[in-house]
Amino acid sequence: MNYFNLFQLPQQFQIDKKVLINKFYDLQKKYHPDMFNKDITDKKNQLSMSIKINKGFNILNNKFTRAKHLLKISKKKHSIKDNKIINKQEILLEQFELYEKIQTIKNQSNAYKKINFFIKKIKNKLSFYFEKFNKNIKKKKINSANKTFFHISFIYKILKKTKKLKKITYKKKEKK
Repeated sequence: MNYFNLFQLPQQFQIDKKVLINKFYDLQKKYHPDMFNKDITDKKNQLSMSIKINKGFNILNNKFTRAKHLLKISKKKHSIKDNKIINKQEILLEQFELYEKIQTIKNQSNAYKKINFFIKKIKNKLSFYFEKFNKNIKKKKINSANKTFFHISFIYKILKKTKKLKKITYKKKEKK
């Protein structure tokens, strides 16, 4: 399902979140099972639609899942199959360096402070790749967007892992 169409939003990476939220509430007023609409004869369809609206909202509200959804739609639109022609050596080196950095930081005495700084760097890197992804999608360079999304996916995982480490480090810091 194309959630951009469901929410009547332009099929692009940058979206107006206020419009998304307003469309979400409008659709839920119409389809939510608690607001049974007599115009919709089948309550099962109404529930199914409400579930799709929730799922679509969650996908479009998050940059990562929105990019993934947009890429999927763009690949279908341009009949592009997943190609695994991505410079894996470059990405593997980047992965290794970032994981190594995390390991180094977590063993230091001022780990919590350094983790916060590392998270800022990772977020900046993510912003760079999201911007690159957006440009590729706008120019309909789907293969380039796919390669960029591969980077985004990895860095997103690093960010999640680092945030978990931050929580653990914070708890250790509090115990002292």
